[in-house]
Amino acid sequence: MNIQTSKIELAKIVLDIDNPDLIQEIADLISSKEGLSKLQKQKIDEAIYSLDNNEGISHDKVMEETKNRYSKYFK
Repeated sequence: MNIQTSKIELAKIVLDIDNPDLIQEIADLISSKEGLSKLQKQKIDEAIYSLDNNEGISHDKVMEETKNRYSKYFK
């Protein structure tokens, strides 16, 4: 499938969406991706993949480790 065909297929999918929140989410995603380099996009995709596979570190754990490491800033 060439790029023009892909664009037309994508447009058809978007035109069938009735949820305005989803439309906004798609627009935001496209806007956020346009300004990133290929490497940045790759790293974001890798991070999302890691989180989807429960390979991330919870916020609470990060905060605990940060407070232990930099305790003088958390008094």
